[in-house]
Amino acid sequence: MNAVRMASELTLYTIVIMAVVQDLQSMKISNRLILAGLVLSLVFGIILGRAPQILYILGNIFFPVIVLYLLYLLGVLGAGDIKLFSVIGGFTNLNTLINCMLAAFGVGAVFSLIKLLYQRSLDTNLRRAGLYIQELLQGNIHAYPREGENKNVMHFSVAILVGLVIAKSVC
Repeated sequence: MNAVRMASELTLYTIVIMAVVQDLQSMKISNRLILAGLVLSLVFGIILGRAPQILYILGNIFFPVIVLYLLYLLGVLGAGDIKLFSVIGGFTNLNTLINCMLAAFGVGAVFSLIKLLYQRSLDTNLRRAGLYIQELLQGNIHAYPREGENKNVMHFSVAILVGLVIAKSVC
């Protein structure tokens, strides 16, 4: 691995770790951090000789927004999480991005299950989720109800970081 590619990898992990810290501290990921990540992903892409593929890089950046926008509208996923996936897309190829997204959702599901079991609220939350899905299937589309919001909060950026590590180790 050459020095520029290694710097690109280090930059990506630094940005994602900074996003996790911000998420854990304030439940938000700074748009400045996201913007810096997007700009740096484009800079590294050009330096690494992918300037002719700038549209490919931009496609990777917009892919998570297009694919995950419905989850945002439904209140299932935060905007910062989607933007963080976009940063990852700018630094990686589409295959790694998709693997990262899939791994993050798998890790997030495991984290959520563990948290719900620890809180002894799995049955209640499964019933609520079932009723919500039933309403969606009947055409009653609305954001997921947030009762006891702080109790059920999950810092999905942590799952994204773990998903990135998994995706990078697979590819």
